[in-house]
Amino acid sequence: MTLTARQRSIHNKNGTKRIASFNKGKRKASEGEFLVTNAPTDLRSITYPGGAVALVLLLTARLLAAYWGHISDCDETYNYWEPLHYLVYGNGLQTWEYSPVYAIRSYMPLWLFAVPAKMLSLVASPVTVFYTIRALLAVLAACADLMFYKAVCHEFGVQVGRVWLAAWAPAAGAWAAGGALLPAAWSAALAAAALACWWRRRLPPAVLLTAATTLLSWPFTALLGVPIAIDMLIIKRQFVEFFKWSILSLLIILLPTVAVDSYHYGRLVVAPWNIVAYNIFTEHGPDLYGVEPWTYYFVNGFLNFNIIWVLALSCPLLLLACTVIMPRSTARASFCAPYWLDLMPIVLWLGVFMIQPHKEERFLYPVYSMIVLAGAISLDCIQKMTFAVGTELFRWRKERERRHYLAYTGPLMVMCVLLAAAGGISRITALYTNYHGPMRLLRSLPPASTTDSYLCFGKEWYRSPSSFHAPGYNIRFIPSEFQGQMPAPYAQSANATRLIHPHFNDLNKGDNRTYIQPSQCHYLVDSDIGSPSQLEPAYHKKSTWDIVTSVPILDAQKSHKIFRAFYIPVLSNKNNVYANLYLLKNKLLAG
Repeated sequence: MTLTARQRSIHNKNGTKRIASFNKGKRKASEGEFLVTNAPTDLRSITYPGGAVALVLLLTARLLAAYWGHISDCDETYNYWEPLHYLVYGNGLQTWEYSPVYAIRSYMPLWLFAVPAKMLSLVASPVTVFYTIRALLAVLAACADLMFYKAVCHEFGVQVGRVWLAAWAPAAGAWAAGGALLPAAWSAALAAAALACWWRRRLPPAVLLTAATTLLSWPFTALLGVPIAIDMLIIKRQFVEFFKWSILSLLIILLPTVAVDSYHYGRLVVAPWNIVAYNIFTEHGPDLYGVEPWTYYFVNGFLNFNIIWVLALSCPLLLLACTVIMPRSTARASFCAPYWLDLMPIVLWLGVFMIQPHKEERFLYPVYSMIVLAGAISLDCIQKMTFAVGTELFRWRKERERRHYLAYTGPLMVMCVLLAAAGGISRITALYTNYHGPMRLLRSLPPASTTDSYLCFGKEWYRSPSSFHAPGYNIRFIPSEFQGQMPAPYAQSANATRLIHPHFNDLNKGDNRTYIQPSQCHYLVDSDIGSPSQLEPAYHKKSTWDIVTSVPILDAQKSHKIFRAFYIPVLSNKNNVYANLYLLKNKLLAG
């Protein structure tokens, strides 16, 4: 059985050796270096990264994602980057969710980023502010990952911990969520930190972090705190501690949030409740946007975690089989929670969200860490069962009592981790190659000549990287075949967040008042994807428009499903079709 933190401590007191760090071979290793723990009666050792090494790996992966990753969800642009741009610079786009009529989005979490952004804006360009905020998100996420990794080593053993780290760092899912300005991404970090505190028996911060992800980020993530509540109220019966810290969390987090939102909306607003009420107690809330088939999350999970996703879904069955075959291998230390309670967050989350008609990739962000953990536990079970079978069929039986299961199944672990890493890197490369173009296109946008310069989007409205990438310009939309509701600019007044606009509704119905005509645009972003129509002509072929620059963008309908999803050298280039995303200049308006 893999050693837990307490068992490692006992072995260290009995003379377990520590090896040196990467650079100095004779110095004793600290917590931030590689630690070797001898398994009982085993000649081999379990080597795993300590805190400093793990933090470097996690920071590297997260910061790379913050700089090279694209904005994969237009909701991130219009519901978070644009309102943040308004708070920092006084202009930006507003969505119906920020209308005082509905008020289902909170300004409070945006202010946590707006304060450092406003200070940085005094000495840096908007694009620099954009990437600095993404880097800040990446650093905070990496710190939460480190907490989670250490807690996994403590609760599940160093073998599961090191597999989690090796599978998490190159995972495409971690890449997508790392620098995203989305409540689901914030909740992923906060929930991971809350679970880490729970597993380390630091219950007050576990309650506080659960309250933070619920009240400050995404109310539905309260579901992830259910096992913490069960542990404190039913198992440990710590009623006073639970309610004390729950009430303190409400006072510390909810009251300032209500105050900030009520100021911005001009009336008493409890945004966490509003979003719950809209999604649960309205007829159109859960199925108005992004309705997908039941297979959506199964496919999406495989794209983001490949073999780890398959292992994660198999975790309950593999744990049961491992318990039957090797009962001692799944025994827990007295201070560890039972497996069913530890894995309850992912079971509850997948159980609830898979049956919802509205499905989006970001909805699974909060349990991404748990998905990889379940995969790591499954792989550990497979290794143990492989060893059990091997000892019955081969000469391993003679070694069964004095050799560790990792002595024979290490290559299996390495093979699975390398396969998962290769799949993750292949997916990340495909995302960058296919969809990073919009993040580069506006670098060729010249400085705005007037305060009324318009940068327009038509059929490619969902590819906007936000106003941070178009300093001095006003982003607007022109008519296209899309008939849904579009954002509109914040009013140029001191009470812009309090104004009620007639063109906003909660039914996703488009309104012509949110559009301007192409002739009013100084610059236009368009593509040659699809067939031209009356509302979506080939602007790049019109005499009134000049091509400033273009970047390649995947034409998904004409590309192979597998080779566009995963980058495979030579084959992806042969089987994928790329169109052009243009930045066009209006000859009649732009100088």
